[in-house]
Amino acid sequence: MAQINVLIADDQVVTRSGLVAMSREAPGLDVVGVAQDMAGVLTAVDCGKPDIVLLNLRKLTGDSLRRLVQLIGAHVSIIVLWCHDSAVTIQDALRAKVAGFMDLEILQEEFAGMIALVGRGCAAYLVPRERISGMGDGCPMSSPSGAISNLTSRENDVLRLLADGMTNKQIGSSLHIAENTVKKHVHRVMIKLSASSRVEAALLVSRLGPMP
Repeated sequence: MAQINVLIADDQVVTRSGLVAMSREAPGLDVVGVAQDMAGVLTAVDCGKPDIVLLNLRKLTGDSLRRLVQLIGAHVSIIVLWCHDSAVTIQDALRAKVAGFMDLEILQEEFAGMIALVGRGCAAYLVPRERISGMGDGCPMSSPSGAISNLTSRENDVLRLLADGMTNKQIGSSLHIAENTVKKHVHRVMIKLSASSRVEAALLVSRLGPMP
């Protein structure tokens, strides 16, 4: 596995130290910088050239997150780490189009896998299912069960695998269909669900629970 350079941005010393320690223990990760505020993030990105920024700035709002994403640039992936006193929401993360969003409560067991997934260019949003509705107020995904009932059997298969974090290529291999065919199914699924992104479609599935 290729080395992934990580920048840790956290405004609390204890959490920041824990994230640094966890990153250094994970295989294939190298901590290239730390920061405690937005200005520090921008400076550390310029100096350390990270592949991924782990962002846990509790006072960060949706607007400031979008500004930060624009200033950092698309060449660096951002994973927002969420906790009970975070101002930013999962909807803010979706609108800012960050690569990942993770609840700190499930961070330890999923940490290395999520970093690797984002490092491969995938989106990864890991949030306890019971918190989706509270964190996603204002989410446009209304009547999800009714929308899913309109999907064909094949579209359901594609959505289930998409929600598991698979890429189009992986979905194609699993279902024994061409990658271009998968893309068409994903496009139709997103239209039927009124989802603006693959992540939003996956979140809809999370709200409903396991698919049959």
